[in-house]
Amino acid sequence: MRVARRAGVLIATVLAAAAFGHVFFTVTATEREGTPLTTTITGTPAWMVDVFIHQNFGETTGRRYNQHRDPCVPLCPQYGPGPVAQMVRERVPVDLSLLLGALLIGTAVGVAGGRFCATHDGRRRTRVLHTATALQLSSPVLLQSLLVLFYFSSNASEFIRLPFLSGQGQYVPFSEDPLLFLRAMWLPWLLAAAPLAAFTLRLTEVHMREDLQEDFIRTARAKGLSERQVVNRHALPIAGPAIAAMTGVNVSTLLINIAIIEYAYNIPGLFRVINSAVRSPADIPVLEALVIEGVVLVVLANALADAVQYRLDPRVRMSR
Repeated sequence: MRVARRAGVLIATVLAAAAFGHVFFTVTATEREGTPLTTTITGTPAWMVDVFIHQNFGETTGRRYNQHRDPCVPLCPQYGPGPVAQMVRERVPVDLSLLLGALLIGTAVGVAGGRFCATHDGRRRTRVLHTATALQLSSPVLLQSLLVLFYFSSNASEFIRLPFLSGQGQYVPFSEDPLLFLRAMWLPWLLAAAPLAAFTLRLTEVHMREDLQEDFIRTARAKGLSERQVVNRHALPIAGPAIAAMTGVNVSTLLINIAIIEYAYNIPGLFRVINSAVRSPADIPVLEALVIEGVVLVVLANALADAVQYRLDPRVRMSR
């Protein structure tokens, strides 16, 4: 019953957000035509059936720009007319690969760095990690992406071109060439993961410093366990639920960073077309698909974080 209730809440959240986005975009785009709000609301259930049952997001007229006249180029990427569902099927896997890679790298690096700082207080490497974390948290992802791209990338740099660094417009699907895919994606993964790693490092360090002073840690040490066993088997798992919760909350910020990186590195994800879709006249079907994708990813990430908390923290299980 608990799982069914939780799944119902998640589904209701996605449906409510999708319905609100449809009403908002439709009314905003058609306000000059005098389309009544009640007409849009009454037509929303049929639209939701088309989207979630028949996977029909509607048609897009596409976006085409004159390279010499339109100031939006290259910030507004072009895309052709056709079914939005086809665009979703082609572009959403790119967003997912960026999201999953950034989540895994950011969480792993942050936990490892926080564990090191908590167990090596006062060391030079600990101070270096603290400095790097502070710099990362104060530096926008857009700035980092452009600096690396313009000064060191393999095909766009005007300073030093390093052949192993990801360049602009080098994306190749994994199914076509895994090595070229990794070459194009490893640096965007790191850039997207860096803010999450900084947050996770600080959170892990704070929690582990507190946990290492608890009585059960002293008991484990008194039983003769090595310091590594004490840290990995007793202290680190206690910080797991807080890390999972923080990661789930930061997925929305991570999606914003992914959209920025897709712009900078010309990666053909769905988030990259936001700037084009919002230009007047707005491309409503594409914007609605973007809202649905964002909501689904955030909801799924938070559901996974709740599941990890439930598995690792007995207090959460007892409270439910």
